[in-house]
Amino acid sequence: MTEQFIWTVALAGLVTLFLKSAFIEGQHYFQLPQWFIDALEFVPPAILCALVIPGIFKGDVGLVREFGSVPIDPKPIAALIAAMTFLATKKTIPTLLAGMASLYLVFWVQI
Repeated sequence: MTEQFIWTVALAGLVTLFLKSAFIEGQHYFQLPQWFIDALEFVPPAILCALVIPGIFKGDVGLVREFGSVPIDPKPIAALIAAMTFLATKKTIPTLLAGMASLYLVFWVQI
């Protein structure tokens, strides 16, 4: 890692922190319109569709770039296992652990 990379990541983190805290702390000083508050309900599904779903079904996993390709793509399998874990537990940490463990396991079984 270069020093420029570290400064870039630190600056991006500060900008993100400022934007989120300004939005949260600003609620004490102004009231958002009801239509805007209602529209915020659709943000998580939109993020899921825009970022997560394409990441599952297209593009290379960092593992593939590092160790080579495998016959079966491990991402959809890991996503399915993570989804089943979430439906069973309704908890984030077990879902993340199951998804990542299954991603690596499915990848390494095929090497």
